[in-house]
Amino acid sequence: MRKVLLLSAALLISAGIMAQTVAPKIIGASNKYEKVQISKKMFGTESSTGFVPERPNNPTNKDVQAVTKVKMGSSLNIYTCLVSESAGMTANPETGVVGMIHRSNLSGAVTGDIYFSFSSDKGMTWDSTTVYLYDGSTNGGRYPNAMIYNPTGNTTAANAYVVGTGPMLLGTSSWGGNFFASMQLDGTGQNVQTTLYTTDTAGGTGYLNQFARLHGQARGDKFWALGDANTDDGQFYTGFTTIINKGTWDATGDSVIWTRTAHVPDYLTDGSGNPDGYATPGLVMADDGMTGYLAYIGRDGASTDNLTYQPLVYKTTDGGNTWAKEAAFNWGTITTLQTLATSLSPVGRPMFSSIKDITLDSDGYVHLIGYIHGAYSDNVDSLGYYAVFNGMNGIICDIHQTASGWDAFIIDTVYTYDPDETTTLIDPNTADALEWDERLQMSTSPDRTKIFYSWMDTDTTLSVDNIYPDIIVKMYDVSTGTLYPDVNLTKGTAYDGNNYWMYLSDIAFEESGIYQLHISTSSLNSDDVGPVSHYYFQGVYLDGTGQLVADVAELGLENVISMYPNPTSDNLNLSFNSNAAGDYNVVIYNTLGSVVSSEFISVNGAAVQTISLENLPTGIYMVEISNENSTMTQKVIKN
Repeated sequence: MRKVLLLSAALLISAGIMAQTVAPKIIGASNKYEKVQISKKMFGTESSTGFVPERPNNPTNKDVQAVTKVKMGSSLNIYTCLVSESAGMTANPETGVVGMIHRSNLSGAVTGDIYFSFSSDKGMTWDSTTVYLYDGSTNGGRYPNAMIYNPTGNTTAANAYVVGTGPMLLGTSSWGGNFFASMQLDGTGQNVQTTLYTTDTAGGTGYLNQFARLHGQARGDKFWALGDANTDDGQFYTGFTTIINKGTWDATGDSVIWTRTAHVPDYLTDGSGNPDGYATPGLVMADDGMTGYLAYIGRDGASTDNLTYQPLVYKTTDGGNTWAKEAAFNWGTITTLQTLATSLSPVGRPMFSSIKDITLDSDGYVHLIGYIHGAYSDNVDSLGYYAVFNGMNGIICDIHQTASGWDAFIIDTVYTYDPDETTTLIDPNTADALEWDERLQMSTSPDRTKIFYSWMDTDTTLSVDNIYPDIIVKMYDVSTGTLYPDVNLTKGTAYDGNNYWMYLSDIAFEESGIYQLHISTSSLNSDDVGPVSHYYFQGVYLDGTGQLVADVAELGLENVISMYPNPTSDNLNLSFNSNAAGDYNVVIYNTLGSVVSSEFISVNGAAVQTISLENLPTGIYMVEISNENSTMTQKVIKN
């Protein structure tokens, strides 16, 4: 069994993971994961005079502004990215496409329109390029979820497609169904399909298909997004059914053919006859598009200890058509969980939060992330409660498969509490109050040998609630079992304490051992129906030890310069990101090795320089860009 190279759980707890001026103690209990999600809201009830709250003064102190926020787009309100389990940000390494799906705020657009704002050069430049994916003028779209389809062998951004799913309203008054849309990134080939709750059933079971917005992912020409047919009484869930929406690209029609199956988790029931578990599942599919895992958190009658919530995992080998339950999870065999149970629980049991995110590593093993709390009670009528401590929201963990079963390690601690209806900065103490959590998410390198974690937390000197968040990232090396120190991307920068609604793409880019993470945040408006802007974090590059790279000499030119379009018929654009300030020589060679063009370029930061190939004959050329530290060469086709 691979050992994770970090402090043991016991040492982490005793050495300060729960450090504070007052000794940690239980101050209450919570069952927030069981409650009906506020993200089922369609919109606020009224508009007030909104403003962007200002964080307390805390001057910047970083010597280097390593990261920069660049605006991607905007939405008429925040009812587009409340759900952190949606694939709000997505990326494709083969084409360099990075983008965010969101509701619109463009002139002439309506609130339910869905757009995909994207960059074609690895996030280096953002010029308001969008595709109008879904017309929401009749049935408004909400909470969209995006995937990128890239035809085999394609390296040109304009030839890729965006695939989007999400719930929609029926008119403007109530939830009515889902939209499933696709469009080529050159703005052609739009295809829109909708399903209505009144007519849509899944897998012949008669279940409705609601909220198709979770864990969107593309694997070759296959796509998946989870919906549900859950039932509730307005406060608690009375039934859980997961709807697996599976799409297959139909090249003959430039569209996606969608099929659906239903899955009911094998939860035990509580004293009221309701399923004793959480509503939000996790889904991850392997790159082959056939093997995958569907995971839940709840009471499992087959487990050794069924008086606490823990993972139930199902496996498919046929692309999600059928699912077989894996062997029951036994937390008592995992040292980290035993230690946390002893330290955090009055009844000596761990309590899992809902699944925050899920992925696969390079060995094909599943990784689930979430909080490990201490169970508050072992009474069958209150098993959904966990112990709340002063001075910390909880300990976040990676729970993963191994060759011999399951294991876990501590990722870190989130210190500040999730804002609730009274502590939120958005319409507090009203029916329109909006809450949020730490937005814990995962990404992997293209070969899945590196896993990246990101979350939001607030400096405890500013607030005990997570209302002035910074963005924190951390890297885990699958091959060596090393968990590297966390990196606070925003503390001490111009973005200190002002980062909300974060999304992390499920895949990172890699060039020469440098990993580029794709992160978005959105502005905060104190009015829940006030406009918000969406921003991309440029400059999030981590080296092989998980440290932030700010020096272009360390990055390598491939990470700060891109060329497009390729092929080209006339001009070649050289895109320099904000880390690329400096002087460059650009030399173009033909296939005989002769220099056909040469020029000197000086840039001060993010910029696009155009090189004319108009007078060159059609053919293949090598474009070499160099500075005093490095050289990059790329093949370009002139047609």
